[in-house]
Amino acid sequence: MTEDPTRPLPTVAPRRNLTARTARGFAWAFTGSVGQAVLQILATIVLARLLTPEEFGSVAAALLVVGLTQLVTQLGVAAALVHRRELTDRDVAAAFWFSMALSVVMAVLLATLAPVLNGLVGLPADATLLPLLSLALVLAGAIAVPTGLLQRELRFRPMATVDLLAAGPALIGVSVVLALTGLGPAALAWAEVAAAAVKAVGYLALARPSVRLDRTAWSRLRPMLNFGSGYSLTQLGNWFALNADNLVVANVLGTAPLGVYTRAYNLLNEPANVIGGAADKALFPAMARVRDDGERLRAAYVRTSSLVTLATAPAAVLLFVLAPEVVHVLLGAQWGAVVLPVQVFALVLLPRTSYKISTSLTRATGAVYRAAWRQWLYAVEVVVFTLVGARFWGVNGVAVGASVAIVLHFLVMLHFSARVSPGLMGAVLRMYLKHVPAVVAVALAVWGAAAVVRPVGSDLLTLVVGGVAAAVAAGAVLALLRRRFAAELAVVLSLRGGRKPVAA
Repeated sequence: MTEDPTRPLPTVAPRRNLTARTARGFAWAFTGSVGQAVLQILATIVLARLLTPEEFGSVAAALLVVGLTQLVTQLGVAAALVHRRELTDRDVAAAFWFSMALSVVMAVLLATLAPVLNGLVGLPADATLLPLLSLALVLAGAIAVPTGLLQRELRFRPMATVDLLAAGPALIGVSVVLALTGLGPAALAWAEVAAAAVKAVGYLALARPSVRLDRTAWSRLRPMLNFGSGYSLTQLGNWFALNADNLVVANVLGTAPLGVYTRAYNLLNEPANVIGGAADKALFPAMARVRDDGERLRAAYVRTSSLVTLATAPAAVLLFVLAPEVVHVLLGAQWGAVVLPVQVFALVLLPRTSYKISTSLTRATGAVYRAAWRQWLYAVEVVVFTLVGARFWGVNGVAVGASVAIVLHFLVMLHFSARVSPGLMGAVLRMYLKHVPAVVAVALAVWGAAAVVRPVGSDLLTLVVGGVAAAVAAGAVLALLRRRFAAELAVVLSLRGGRKPVAA
């Protein structure tokens, strides 16, 4: 029987309430992110001893250009597929070929204009990193539509498997092997291409998107591009906000300081991506299904924010107190300049992670254009504060400036999110207050443990004892205040034993 290309694609039946579906999705996305983070840490330990700050900085500068180009290329296609109420095979085919065609065009432009673009990020005009990374840009075009389809169907478990393969054997394995052969920064570039190839093959095999075009392709693309363009404006502003500090360091201080700065930023980026990124992946499709129900959106927002805080606040305390040991163990003694920026970023780990929840809510409710100018405001704040910081305090000043911008953006997005339901702002603030005892207990425990163990002179022992002290302190507070955290604990237990969580 011939398949009807206009039929609506199946979606996951709403068998569970919003909190349960979101929690399950978060659990798988979190698992995949944790696995990638562990692999990334292992690679960091090796690569920090094989490559110099200058080499790390060169690749970071090239990836700035590639990341911006990729945003322009995809035009929010994946998010548009998730957001649509009904989706047909023809919609998917139109989106797929549009994404592929645009990515090929942009990859050719990137390779051709590399001599000009290199100078904008502090690279030599004859550097070959951009032409090499243009291959990853083409593969990103193939990934966009499968990503949207898999997220729409809440298939986070197979996505996590593919992501681990891309992060392990591909990105990390290739980079370490090629760095050992003395390939220098090109080792990291080839690893990016390998990871994109694995992800493209895996996602395409899982999603199997329709690729049969017809004459109605453009009419089908227009509504998706309307949403996707607004989303891309938001993402573009977010990209500049997240990378303006790197641009400032590259152009004001040079690629070697950029290598130092990106190592510090990435050490904090891992926990932020593990927790906030997983929450974003799970929340967006779940919230999109109940976008008109303000009460359920508020419940999901507050509950997820509390779960994120449970994981993020202790991690922030650990990273701040034990930053010297973390840097020495992971990067080596030669990276001592990274310690202070790591401590600065640790102070804003929670707001940096939590504003991703507001981003999920913004996309789910379709308010992409109203959110776009807030992202651009964030970008302007990053540029202004990091320029001032770089002028007076170098790399450390850039870290302080970026952190100030993060806090301001978190507050702006929280206020913007409050529009979906009366009382959301107050509910979120009360939620943060109930976490204060746990944060104080963890801070005192880690500081005390570090003060006792540091005289021994073993960085690894200090990390282990400090981590155990933090776990014991956090567990004790949760046990004493279990009624206060009953809803959060119910969600966690439901993931382990199948118990039904409190309804949203």
